[in-house]
Amino acid sequence: MRMKPIAVGGAIVALALCLYVGDYDRADAKLGVFYTQVLSANFIGARESIEEAIKLWPSSARYYGWRAYLTSQNLPPRCTHGLRAPHSALGAADESAIHLAMADYNKALGLNSRDAVAYHNLGWLEHLLGDDAVAAMDWKAAAEVDPANAVFHLSYGMFLDEIGNKIKAKEEFQNAIELSPSTVDSPFFMRYQIRDPDSAVSVLAAVISALRRKLEQGNDPIVEAKLGKLCLSQGDLSLATSLLEDAARQLPNLSLVWMNLGEVREKQGRLVDAMDCYKRANVVDGSLAGPFLRMGELELRNSGKAAASGNFSQAIEHWQRIKPVTAAHNSRLYVDDWQRIDDLLPTTLVWYTTPCEASRAWRGLSQLYPQTPEYAARSQTCESLPSPHTFVSPSEGFKP
Repeated sequence: MRMKPIAVGGAIVALALCLYVGDYDRADAKLGVFYTQVLSANFIGARESIEEAIKLWPSSARYYGWRAYLTSQNLPPRCTHGLRAPHSALGAADESAIHLAMADYNKALGLNSRDAVAYHNLGWLEHLLGDDAVAAMDWKAAAEVDPANAVFHLSYGMFLDEIGNKIKAKEEFQNAIELSPSTVDSPFFMRYQIRDPDSAVSVLAAVISALRRKLEQGNDPIVEAKLGKLCLSQGDLSLATSLLEDAARQLPNLSLVWMNLGEVREKQGRLVDAMDCYKRANVVDGSLAGPFLRMGELELRNSGKAAASGNFSQAIEHWQRIKPVTAAHNSRLYVDDWQRIDDLLPTTLVWYTTPCEASRAWRGLSQLYPQTPEYAARSQTCESLPSPHTFVSPSEGFKP
């Protein structure tokens, strides 16, 4: 008995679909192993896993991006162009790694032109090689493809600042802070305030004005939360209180609102209320380091040694395992599990451009356990994070 042509065709399609899904499933499993290996610094094993994933599913742009990221692991975390150093200061091994990584990122973009991470990381690698004209286009493309990512704006802005385009740099910094006001607590912004205080003041003023204008157009608890954070950073506790309380009332599941409101309460001397706010923030989002740090500091003030120690340790652990800032964008592009590791270059960029709780947590542990010198030695963790770029003022010399 012969099968009808339509039945034969259906069987072929079904077989092809099985092979398709099977390869995808096995490749995705290799990606999961890759994540685990990178987290444990097993880079040799991670290389084998991502190579196998590419063999199983060679049309996945995501896998080429991860291989490029892995290739870039040992590259310098900062560019020295601001010190007038030529790109030839890079060693042969670094230049080779850069070219290999760039080839993979270009392959990824050939497969998926909406991959903002690939654009961003290409920009960084091109900048390391001194090809700033192309780097500028790729950095700009990353911010345009994923305009809601504050780190893309900060990274592009730092590049613009390094090459002397201060006006455009300030625009990018303003975009970033309006998207994520907690940027003002990052090592980047703290150093920016020291290096260029007038520009930092004008950037904050512009963002605050923009948020005020938005509130004038109608009630928006998200805008209230952002403006409340900036008012807190400026010491306007009265307005910060009003804005953050209203935002918390309307959207009680915003963890950063509770944490910022806790800081207001703490500055007002209402320590019990502050602790309650920090606990709420922690319940809403247990992945944040900030609430752990602040609970630990309050426990330390109250002589709660065990609780303080536990919270400081949790703050450090969660800061070290910061939630990838590109995960939301990438999950829209690729059918894979929520990514577990950061994928931006340089590898210290996210720590540098987001709030850093590590130093204060290590200092807290050092105060609790002065007999452990390791804690004191790590109390400058945030301060020692390298700036991706270097800046030189003719009158003042090098600035970080």
